[in-house]
Formats: sequence, structure tokens, C-alpha cells
Amino acid sequence: MKFTAYILDCFFSLICMLVAALLLFGLLWLIDIPVVFILLAEAIVVITFIVLLVYDFFRKRSYYNLLYKMMKQVDEKTLLGEFLTQPHFLEGQILVDILRRCNKYQNDQISDAKQANREYREYIDSWVHEIKTPITLARLMIENEKNPTTLRIDDELRKIDTYVEQVLYYARSTDVEKDFKVEKTTLQILVNAALKNYSKPLIQAGGKPVFCRLDIPVFADSKSCTFVIGQIISNAIKYRKDSLQIVFSGQKEKNAVILTISDNGIGILAADLPRIFDKGFTGYNGRHCSKSTGIGLYLSQKLCRKMNIYLSVSSVLGQGTTITMSFPTESYLQEAGV
Repeated sequence: MKFTAYILDCFFSLICMLVAALLLFGLLWLIDIPVVFILLAEAIVVITFIVLLVYDFFRKRSYYNLLYKMMKQVDEKTLLGEFLTQPHFLEGQILVDILRRCNKYQNDQISDAKQANREYREYIDSWVHEIKTPITLARLMIENEKNPTTLRIDDELRKIDTYVEQVLYYARSTDVEKDFKVEKTTLQILVNAALKNYSKPLIQAGGKPVFCRLDIPVFADSKSCTFVIGQIISNAIKYRKDSLQIVFSGQKEKNAVILTISDNGIGILAADLPRIFDKGFTGYNGRHCSKSTGIGLYLSQKLCRKMNIYLSVSSVLGQGTTITMSFPTESYLQEAGV
């Protein structure tokens, strides 16, 4: 709060004081009061007004500066009104009362939104588990009666199952870390689990997985990592060329274990690389592929951040794409709180 701004705000009061001082001077002059007494009376009026003005400025500045300071320190801005002390001037008391009422309204709205969101996630979780049952039963029925038609139906059911799993992770994406179970595993186990889910589409695409140094232990949530690796494999199949090859290689560094997944597909346009993990972004390749949703890599990046795993991508158009997952060591993983 600046003094100049305060004076400008009190401009009308200053004008009124000046008019009152002139009227007092004129009145005293008309009744023949000696000039020295007139000046003394004027000085008392002016000094009293200035003292009151300065006092009012400093008490208001002190309170509003405290208000600004608390606003910067409090993380939950909607709780600001609860921390404020009651000021000793009327304007501040009115302001605090309004802030507290607004904060209460906002907190009630936030609480209602969180409750609705929680109920929505619970419904999605329930729906996913319920929908998986008929999908599984349908695939078992197909196993008992295989023919070209039922095999095509099985392919579509597998796609539905993949999308259902994606819906589940998307619904849990805000607090997915609550479902984490960090345990010791290896890169080979994680890759094999992901390949098992995509073995059929990989075979149908004529793809060939290549493994290199994957017997390296890591600490991670197997379920989430399998989902992320699966999304990378899915993209490699989706944006493939002839003779698809996916290379999985591991490397141990000082504070991390690196999993590199490379394919020899169509690659990614250089201009699209910075936005590859954005929600709903499909890029140049996605515009030429109706199956692209722009959700898979977005969810993968979100999951990796929750697990303190660094996910990066590099690509050359027409030559292929390389995605790197950097797993932290056990000591570094503890920083994520998982």
C-alpha cells in the first residue's frame, strides 16, 4: 500500500478539509479575531487532520501488507479468510467478513466437486470390473469355437479390453499413486508382461521383439509400468512400416536404470515431438490414422511422473522412434513417496 495511492483515495476528504479551513478562516476574520489566533486555529485543524490521516494510513498499510504476505504463504488460497485476524477499522472488518463468506462458499463448492469426482471414479472402477467379465466370457466362448469370424471378433474384443483398461487409468490418474505397489522386479519381467498383452497384434503385424541386457533389477509398480510399456508397443504397431522390429535394451547407470524401446516405424515429425505427451495430441501421424486418440502417451507420462520415472522420446521421420524410461534407484524412488 503506497502513501501516494492512499492520498489520492482520500482526495475528497482533503478537499472537504480545505474548504472547512477556508470557511473557518473567513468566519473568524469577519468577527475580528486577531490573525495570530486565526492562524493558530487553522494550524490546529490542519495538524489534527494530518495526524489522523497518517495514523489511518499506517494502521491500514500494516494490515493489508500482512494480508498480502499471508496470501503468498498460504497454499490453499480458499482458507485465507480463516487465518486473518480481525482488524480495528471498519473497512477491514467488512473485507474480512466478505472474504470468509466467499471462502466458505468456495470450499463448499470444492468439497461438492471432489465428492462428485470421487463418486464418478468409483463408478468407473465398478463399471470397468463389471465390463471385463462379459469380455472375458466372450473370449472364452471364442476359444471353444474358433473360426475366421470368431477370431476377428476376438481381435475386436481385445481392442475393447485395451480401451477399457485405458479408461480405468484415466479415471484414476488424479490419485493413481494410492494404487501403487512398488516391488523389486526386472526389466525383462516388465517387458514380457507388456508383450504378453500385445502378443497377438504384434504377431499379426509381423513384428519381431529383440531383447538386450534386460536382466537388470528395478524397483517399480509392475502393473503401471506394464501399462506404459504396452502403450509404447501399441504405438509401435500402429505406426509401423514393413518388417516391424522393436528393440528393448537395458542399461544401468549410477542413479538410474534405463529402458530403451526403439522401433523402425514411420517416426514422428520433429515439430510434433515437444507436444507428444500432451493430452489429446495426435500430430501429423494421428491425422492420418483414425485409431489415434492422443491419450495413451499422455497417461503414460502422467503415470511415470507419479512413479518418479523420467519418460522421454526421440525420433527421426521415416526411420523410427526411441522412447526411454529412466527408473530411479531405490533411494531416489523414496523421494516420490511411493
